[in-house]
Amino acid sequence: MNEAKKTRTKNEVQSCLYGLFGVMTLLLMLFASPVMAQSKGEPVVVKSVNSFEVTLKKLKDAIKGKGMNIVFEANQQNMMKMVGIQGKKSVTLGFANPQTAAKLLSIEPLAAIEMPMRIAVRELNDGSIVVIYYRPSYLFAHYGKGKLTMMVKKKMDPMVEMFVTAATT
Repeated sequence: MNEAKKTRTKNEVQSCLYGLFGVMTLLLMLFASPVMAQSKGEPVVVKSVNSFEVTLKKLKDAIKGKGMNIVFEANQQNMMKMVGIQGKKSVTLGFANPQTAAKLLSIEPLAAIEMPMRIAVRELNDGSIVVIYYRPSYLFAHYGKGKLTMMVKKKMDPMVEMFVTAATT
């Protein structure tokens, strides 16, 4: 790949990332109160009283404390650095429990796309720290399976909320 093409590709990636993170930051700034109700299609955003590092550690501890496995940790700040962009701290955790996943998938195999569950910790432009997630019941509701929706709403929603409360207080 010639140098001009590399530069153009890098600039295109930077433009896309700037746009994506700009929109995300704007949405978070507009909607980031201590705890927000989730409107259809919008994530729940909870402001943390802790530093980024403490929030992330407390979130990991809460997830592991309930027997869940953290299956990935995506560091968006590091990804942005790869293309020469200095971004704010931002990490997304993917987590799951094999027994719960097996139960969910036995009811609805297509729900595999919703797992692992994800929660993000992000630093906003004003330095505040937020935790961002979708309620599991929101993610699974469109499958139209009453048993699945009831199980997720009854067990997973409160558990994820507990993780976020533990991390942000």
